[in-house]
This record gives sequence, structure tokens and C-alpha cells, in this order.
Amino acid sequence: MLKYIFLSIFLCSLLITSAQDNNDPDSDVHRFRIGLKAGIPNIVGGNAEFVLPILDNHLAPYIDYSTFSIDVDDVDTSFNFFEIGTNVYFNNKGKGLYASISYGSFNLEGTYTDAETVDGELFEGEASGEIDITTVNLKLGAKLGNKFYFRVEVGYGMGDIPEEVIITGTVNGQTEEGVEEIPDIPGIGDSGLLVANLGFGFAF
Repeated sequence: MLKYIFLSIFLCSLLITSAQDNNDPDSDVHRFRIGLKAGIPNIVGGNAEFVLPILDNHLAPYIDYSTFSIDVDDVDTSFNFFEIGTNVYFNNKGKGLYASISYGSFNLEGTYTDAETVDGELFEGEASGEIDITTVNLKLGAKLGNKFYFRVEVGYGMGDIPEEVIITGTVNGQTEEGVEEIPDIPGIGDSGLLVANLGFGFAF
């Protein structure tokens, strides 16, 4: 639900800004930014940000998205990361230091080999499992540059992080379940996850 609320706010903000942009006195503010971020938990992904002309250019809604596959602890792991929120810049040019609040969604899928059911039987071939993690993220960051920019962010995502994942596979032609610990991903703990990334891109 929070994801859709943030997305609605972001889209409404774009419509309001489009209507006001012809009369924008702050022509030196490059409102639309698009770039890449690399770090935790997104690994590598895209980023889009839009500085609103209302409230003296302090608010900038943004969206991040990543999709990645990697082998973690002998588990073929793929994930999708989605984040939507607002940066609140401390100055009125939409750059420099800012604070951020956002909603994050982290979907993790694992393919297991040599895994067992809850009764201790080996699955035939591969077994798979999936978990969804949602967090409310608080961050501090800095955007440096104008048309070409560099940014750095650090913060924490608060949420309920499961310790185990239910996996399913086949034993003697029947679908069975097992339990495995989630892959050991840096920055993820029981009560939340570390957020830290570097980014760069272009502003228009």
C-alpha cells in the first residue's frame, strides 16, 4: 500500500511541475535527474529524481530500481529492489546536503541444490524459495555537481527481516517443503538493513 501511495505522490508531483514549469523563475535548477547507484542493498541500479518548484525547491521525489542475480553461499540468488521516496534538500537549489525518507521493497528468490525437506529427505534436483522484505528508509545524503553530478547516501531501513525462507521442491514425484536460512547478504540484520550507496548521473 505504501508503495502505491508514494508512486501516486510522485506522479502527481510531475503533473503539477509540468503545469508550472513555463513560469519557473529558478532556471538554473536542473529539475530532472537520471543516473545510476551502486551499494547496499541495491547493488547496481537506476535512479530518477525530480525537484519540485513548490516549497522553494527543497523537495525532490525519486524512484530507484535494481534487478540482479548472484551466487550467495552456493545459492543461485536473484532479487528485485524498488524504492520510492522524497529527498528534502537543505538549500533552495535542489543540491548539496539532504535528508531522505522512503519506502523500500526487496524481493529475494533463491534456487537451492542439495537441500533437504523438513523431514530430512533430499530434494530431487533443485528447490526454490522466495521472501519479500519491506522497509521504511531514513537516509542522509549529498548531491555534488550541476548538470553532471555525484551523490553519496547512508542510512538505515527499518523493517521485519525474516531469518528463514520456506523452500519447495520434489521428492518421489510429490511437492515437499523445507526450511533454509536466508543467504548471508551484507548489511541485512533481523530488524532492518543498512543503506549505503554512491551514485552519479546527469541533470536536465
